[in-house]
Amino acid sequence: MRKIVLTGAMFIATVMIVIGQSDYKMMELVYLKPIPGVDLDEAVKAIADHNKKFHAEEPFKATVWSNLTGSMVGTWVWVMYPGTFTDYDGRPGGKDHDGDWDKAVLPYFTLVANEYWKEDDKLSYYPEERKDGDKVVFTVFDIKPGESYRFKALLKKVHEVYKEKAYDRNFSVYYNQFENKCGRDVAIEVMFDKWAFLDEDHSMKNDFEEVHGEG
Repeated sequence: MRKIVLTGAMFIATVMIVIGQSDYKMMELVYLKPIPGVDLDEAVKAIADHNKKFHAEEPFKATVWSNLTGSMVGTWVWVMYPGTFTDYDGRPGGKDHDGDWDKAVLPYFTLVANEYWKEDDKLSYYPEERKDGDKVVFTVFDIKPGESYRFKALLKKVHEVYKEKAYDRNFSVYYNQFENKCGRDVAIEVMFDKWAFLDEDHSMKNDFEEVHGEG
């Protein structure tokens, strides 16, 4: 009983902290797995039409991505950004929206997971002339209990390198807003436009030591 009470108290405290801040940005990720044999062209059109009707503008703007690697490989991910929990009180809903969502999703997909990732604007880096693209490396970290402060300290140093060296790529940091058993605690996002980006000889190690010292 004691463990249940403490867990509940910690969960409530976490939610209160999030709700008390309304100036952040958050991604809602809905992972969908195509049903074998469905017409994917029809699925693309159905979701695109839904987004145009109900999710064309911020803070409820939505896009769809395809996962090519990792634990979610083979799924599509519907992304709504940059709404907050407070915004969600006015999010698209009701009979028209929900009925249209069912028509756009249920015939083509099964739901795999739903996540909410809050962006850390202090540790994230966005250059003035940023190079976005239609490809993303979304790296997810499992943080050991009690080690979050050390991980954040490291991310702060990396952010300083990006800023000092004026990198032309983003370095976006997100925190999963709810407890999960999959070790998906912190995510780092880097966007790029060409696959050749992954073959480039990135100089982070040398740049890091120039900024913070050898080792």
